[in-house]
Amino acid sequence: MIRSMTGFGKGRERFSGGMIEVEIKTLNHKTLSITCNPVEDLFLAEQQLQKLVEEKIFRGKVFVRISKERTKEAAVPRKMILNEKTARAYLRKINTLKGKLKLKGNIEIRDIIAYPGVMEISKEEEKAVSWTIIRKAALKALDGLIAYRKTEGEKLAKDFKKRLARIEKDLKNIREHSKESVKDHRAKLIQSTKEIPGTGKIDRTKLGEEIALFARNCDITEEITRLGGHVSAYRSAISGSEKDVGKKLDFIAQEMQREANTIGAKSSDFSISKAVIEIKSEIEKIREQIRNIE
Repeated sequence: MIRSMTGFGKGRERFSGGMIEVEIKTLNHKTLSITCNPVEDLFLAEQQLQKLVEEKIFRGKVFVRISKERTKEAAVPRKMILNEKTARAYLRKINTLKGKLKLKGNIEIRDIIAYPGVMEISKEEEKAVSWTIIRKAALKALDGLIAYRKTEGEKLAKDFKKRLARIEKDLKNIREHSKESVKDHRAKLIQSTKEIPGTGKIDRTKLGEEIALFARNCDITEEITRLGGHVSAYRSAISGSEKDVGKKLDFIAQEMQREANTIGAKSSDFSISKAVIEIKSEIEKIREQIRNIE
């Protein structure tokens, strides 16, 4: 069953210091594009999260947000480590630079502790939020996202089937009128010959050649058959289990459009032209909706 590219999912998982929450939102996009926005000490999980998403999602713009909610007990005693060795190294470098450039001004403690590596989260705190915890929350979010996308995909599939049924109905009308168009043209040729003053017998041979030429140039049997085949292929694709089916559906819709254009160009019958316009309108609406398919 087809899946929509738009969706949302959220997953939460407890750990010893609080709660990890993963939110995943997806939008339409030609290819797979993943943006991960972790916070605090969770940046190391970004690459692993992207791989996890790639296993489940095949197309669309994906936004992943990870957040950490600490319990009151865990939030008060933030286990931070002051790396004095790193702080002293920064200070020496800064004082050396001041001397070389003959700069004035004092270095404040708030300046030193703001430098990377001076204040660090303790090893015990880092271990509290393992990849296993983040992965569990992410999988919950992905499950919710996929369920949402499937529900939206089912709605799109129903819409597609309605439009395909309308195309088949118009195609049936075209098939019926195409059989009559040659007979109508023959009758018009005979009538026009009779109306020419001084005309004697009708040249049956020439008349037959004219009718044969018209039938050959305006024969749309092959296009009707191909368009019907494309409609069947489209219906099978939206009901199948093929992954990343959106590109295939777009290709089939293009072929449907091509056959409809050829039928319209070949036929001069008003009823056929009207039916072709209706078919092309439905195909255009189908192609607009394909942009939402994974």
